[in-house]
Amino acid sequence: MVKVRAYERPASLEEALVALEQSHAVLVGGGTRLTAATGAEPVLVVDLQAAGLEGVRRSGEGTVVLGATTTLEDLAASPELPEVVREAARREQPSSLRTLSTLGGCVASADFESELLATLLAYRATVRLAGRSGTSVTPLADLLSEPGQLAGRIIAAVEIEAGGDGAVARVARTPADRAIVVAVARRDPQGTLLLAFSGVARVPVLADDPETLEPPGDFRGSSEYRKAMAETLGARAREALR
Repeated sequence: MVKVRAYERPASLEEALVALEQSHAVLVGGGTRLTAATGAEPVLVVDLQAAGLEGVRRSGEGTVVLGATTTLEDLAASPELPEVVREAARREQPSSLRTLSTLGGCVASADFESELLATLLAYRATVRLAGRSGTSVTPLADLLSEPGQLAGRIIAAVEIEAGGDGAVARVARTPADRAIVVAVARRDPQGTLLLAFSGVARVPVLADDPETLEPPGDFRGSSEYRKAMAETLGARAREALR
């Protein structure tokens, strides 16, 4: 278990960025990841809950902005979000953790089996990163593949496209269990089809052709099983949009 040497609760994003520059500073939103982590060095906990990064709102450009400290429970209940996004947030964690776990924590953790991250990819998610030198915006897919971009920065928000139709196909040990492989298909308002997967690569990915994937294997599914499921589920998700 991580040892905490100090705790700070900044009242703004700017204060949080200053606190982050201190030695062994660790960011938390809901704190669920930190509680489960291990580490030898005592850390300074920088709690983002009072930094004003929560909330879901529509923008004027047909997109929806999701604050980084918005809980998964609030995402699951938000009428501003497409149904498949709300359902993915609900499935991300059990009910006992959804009221604590945050969107920013989900993005930073980059869990390869995250249905929520795969769904956000299908909705062309971009991530707003705040740093001492200013704010930048990067596609979620790029951030997942290059997590080093988070060094010295704070996830402030995620923005997704609001329109289009989405469909999801998944496989799990039981209907209530977390999915082993998920395929998310979305047809945007211009008719372009996007296909995203979780459970088939080091991180959730966009992939036009599941046959090109080389999934890692583990106790929940071999590499061959995960690849076969990606092909089957990808076809089902695409078919659901016809």
